[in-house]
Order: sequence, then C-alpha cells, then structure tokens
Amino acid sequence: MAGRLRLPSASRDDEARMTIVEHLDELRSRIIRVGIAFVAVVVVAWFFRVPVFNWLLAPAERLGGQLNFTGVTGAIMTDIKITLYVGLMLTLPWALYQAWAFVVPAVGEVGRAFTYTLVTLASLLFLAGAAFAYYFVLPFAMNFLIGWGGDRFQPIITGDAYLSFVMRFLLAFGIAFEVPAATYVGAKLGLITAPTLRRFRRHAIIVNAVVAAVLTPAEPFSMIMMMIPLTLLYEVSILIARYVNPVTEGPLPERFPGDEERA
Repeated sequence: MAGRLRLPSASRDDEARMTIVEHLDELRSRIIRVGIAFVAVVVVAWFFRVPVFNWLLAPAERLGGQLNFTGVTGAIMTDIKITLYVGLMLTLPWALYQAWAFVVPAVGEVGRAFTYTLVTLASLLFLAGAAFAYYFVLPFAMNFLIGWGGDRFQPIITGDAYLSFVMRFLLAFGIAFEVPAATYVGAKLGLITAPTLRRFRRHAIIVNAVVAAVLTPAEPFSMIMMMIPLTLLYEVSILIARYVNPVTEGPLPERFPGDEERA
C-alpha cells in the first residue's frame, strides 16, 4: 500500500519537472526568435545609418547638421549605436508579441484576437509617443538647451552624447504612451475597473508629474509636454477599462424592513 501511495506523488513530481523544462525551452526559443529578428533589423539598418543620422539630427537646428567626436573610434561607434537603437525600436512589437505569447497560458485563454489587438495597440501607442516627442517636444527642448546662455557658450556636442540623449528621449515618450495598452490588459484580466481608475485620478496626476520630471530633461516645457499626454491617456484608459471590463459603480443601498413605513 505504501508503494502504491508513493507512485502518484513521484509521477506528479516528474510531470512538474517536465513542465518547468518545457517552459524554459519555450522561453529560450522565443528569446532566440527575438534575437534573430533584432540582428536582421540591425543588419538592414546599417545600410540606412546615414539617413537615420540626419533624421535624428534634424530637431537640433543650432548644430548645423554636424556633430563631433573625441576619440579615434567615436564616429564608427556612433554609427553602430544608431543601428542598435533602430533595431531595438523596430523589434519591440515582435518582442512584445513573444513575451505575451509566453505569459498568456498562465493567465488563461484570451484568444488570438485579444493578442493581436494588444500587440497592435501597444505598437501604435509606442510609435505615437516617439513621434510626438520627435515632432513636438524634441525641437523645442534642443533649441532651448543648446541655446542656453547665448554667446557665452560654444556647444561642442559629440555624436555619442547627442544620440544617447535623443534615443532615451524617444524611448521615454514611447514607453510612457503605453498606459492604455497596460490598462487594456488589466481590464481584460479583471484586475482594473473604471471606478477604480476614477478613484485614483488625483494620485495618477501626481505620479504623471513625477514620471515626467524624471524622464525629461531639466527644463519645464518638456515636463509639461509629457505630463499633458499622460493625463489625457489616463482618461482614455478609464474609457478603455469601462468598455473592456464593465462593472457597476458600486452596490446599491440595502432596503430594510420598515423603511417604506418610516418614509
């Protein structure tokens, strides 16, 4: 009897170990897929590094279309970083899809339509955030920061410093614009509701101000230009949560016997 009772336990342990191994193998395969896509995009981006360089430099009109480098390998390292940044930004949707496909079995069956909607929404929001930063915020921020001090200072900006600043700026706005996508996931899984988001609206405004202050340069215009879209996106998130996870605003007041008589 004792041996018979131990056999199911051992079998369950073997099954659990196989499940863990299978999950690790799936994780490895998905990481490899993302890595292959990243390398392929980087290789293609290398042939377009000059147009991308000019495109990234366009918001800084005061620099006259030129940057400096202080080391022998400065120019080539700048081009390599450009291609790596391009690879990172263009493979983010594919990486998001792979990450969600790996996690989704743990949160239940949500269907392909939900997955495709999530990936599309997150990708478009990221591109919208980066585009908003590039066309509306970055030109003003660059001219303000580089032109600070007038004729008292002569800017000598290296390609590495400029590229790092611009790409972090674009990534920050792209990630910040992902709030509705995160709300969509939370509402679909039943973790977020519209009444809850409305209840914490004031807290969200403070958090948005802190995030904008941390992610933007040390000047008020960029902070305001990030905080305003974040606040509007929070309101959009409330509408998304209300549509995806509709709930009542709260329990109705109970009626006790005798209420009508007292009324």
